[in-house]
Amino acid sequence: MTVVTVVGATLGALLGATALGAGLYPRGARGFGLAVVDATWSLPNTLAGLVLLAWALARGNRVDRAFSARRGVLGLRDGVLPGFATTVGPVQAGVGLGVDDHEAVHVRQARLFGPLYLPLIAVNWVIATVLPYWLLYHDREAAPIDGVGAYFRYGVYPHTWHEEWAYRECSSR
Repeated sequence: MTVVTVVGATLGALLGATALGAGLYPRGARGFGLAVVDATWSLPNTLAGLVLLAWALARGNRVDRAFSARRGVLGLRDGVLPGFATTVGPVQAGVGLGVDDHEAVHVRQARLFGPLYLPLIAVNWVIATVLPYWLLYHDREAAPIDGVGAYFRYGVYPHTWHEEWAYRECSSR
């Protein structure tokens, strides 16, 4: 067995056991379809989410079964970054922070863009960092950029394409 096979089997078993225990996918055709997409087209995102899941569980985080049941999103009670919920593939770390609808957009984006999703995010982060196009429309009064931390927290992060999409979609509700 190769290392890749062992790691893949371990991550797959972790997701399978956790998904089964939490009742992750809705019953019926919709749930079956989401599971198929997560295991095929969106597999790189699912695997990255499994890495997040394994890391969070090893650090004492717990799956929120009530949140996860039939949602198609595996919710972890606590975030992995202070003050932020983080979603990778079908795994959301930090539920109940008032951002569940926003994070659900990221799950949908990952399923829609499949293997292109994470590379597109990475490329956009680099571009937004090096060529801050967002300064053309950034609200400097509401979110002043007064240091390196603020540059990333209030500048780069909220102005990446996937975050702007999620914020826009949730603000229109």
